Amino acid sequence: MPKPDDDLIQIAFEEHKKNVGLALIHLRDARSIVQSISEIRPHRALPKAALLLATAAIETNLSYLSGIAERFIAARPRKFSAPHMDFIRGVQQLVDDNGKIVEKKVYHPLTERMQIIPSLLARAIDRQYRPSSRTAASRKMRRTIACRDAIVHPSWDRYVAEAGWWEAAEAVDAVELYLQTVDAALSPYLPGYMFMLRTIKGPTKHDVGVGHRTLGKKAPERAKSTMQEVGVVEVMSGEWLDSVFMTSIALGHPTEADSDGSMLTRAALVLLYAMLDAQLAVVAQWRMRENPVLFTETELLFLNEAAVGVNHHGEIWVDTTQHPFKRRIKAIPAVLARCVDQIDFLPDLGSSWGNALLTGYDLRNRVMHSSSPSAPLPRVSKQELRAASGAVRAYFEDLASRVPKAFGHMHVFLGDVGSHSQKLESQFIRSSLKPKTG
Repeated sequence: MPKPDDDLIQIAFEEHKKNVGLALIHLRDARSIVQSISEIRPHRALPKAALLLATAAIETNLSYLSGIAERFIAARPRKFSAPHMDFIRGVQQLVDDNGKIVEKKVYHPLTERMQIIPSLLARAIDRQYRPSSRTAASRKMRRTIACRDAIVHPSWDRYVAEAGWWEAAEAVDAVELYLQTVDAALSPYLPGYMFMLRTIKGPTKHDVGVGHRTLGKKAPERAKSTMQEVGVVEVMSGEWLDSVFMTSIALGHPTEADSDGSMLTRAALVLLYAMLDAQLAVVAQWRMRENPVLFTETELLFLNEAAVGVNHHGEIWVDTTQHPFKRRIKAIPAVLARCVDQIDFLPDLGSSWGNALLTGYDLRNRVMHSSSPSAPLPRVSKQELRAASGAVRAYFEDLASRVPKAFGHMHVFLGDVGSHSQKLESQFIRSSLKPKTG
């Protein structure tokens, strides 16, 4: 076995000292939440929170590894070319109209970065990183990422109706097993990873080992859902109550008493904006299906987040697209106001609550997607969570009062939440979008 390169080990150790929080904090928090979830009693909010923090741990670990990779590439330049560094930094170099070289930010899919970033690290030490895509660990990761996507940006045809201990535990298992493959390929060049991967000791003697939680256990039979199968009332009330529950717990819980933020405030912030997305998605779909003739084809495509084009053979293709957050929160209410309420309306994001709404979403993005190893991991203070929660509430208050036909039902949530299900049921009693029954 070749002698390790001491200079690269030193580089990795220096990066570990600076950025250990990126590698550890989200995974630690996800583990802690999983331990608090009952395997028997169903509950959606805590499992979703654990799953979101677990997948955020993948992002922050990739940011951590990218910091090491940048320095490895600088230390071994002959083994790499400019595109390698561009990929690590998430940029693409182009020549503009004036002949100048400019950098453009590029988004690489998570699954692509999970493979390529460790591969570049391995290249620096003359190794290869080629995990099999057919292992149980890979299948766990694919299910976890799909579930994450459906939680943070739910759509009519992609919705997480049920989530419990299993989904949360599998997510933590998947992240641990992935990091274990990275550590195995790069050891001893990732100091601290073996310590990080030791599972926090649980209440039983069996709660030890990497990726052990769902080992040998049968997965519950939970079919993929759509919002229509669940029902408009259940989607709206369930998402709202999940968000209220997590926000209340996060603001009132003494976790991490030495600071003003915790794993719960981060999870609550992410669920808050997932709820906002879910509400807009289900209202848009409900109103379109209730009276589709009110909408033009272009408006229907936008609300369905569909992209349409014509290929070289003259054939029409249809694909899905995801609109940026700012466009969704402005344009969806504007389209519904024009088509359903027959009025011109645009949410005022220049207001105090509008600025707070965008600030909270920026913080949410920094929680879920660490932009660079040098960027500190946000803790999300209770004050920041309160501000974001108040902004989301003010946003829906504005929609409910200004666009009453499309969003008037939101008064039910904004008022007496205790009896919201019965009130909503009476509003939607004639709707064709109620959940299917036997």
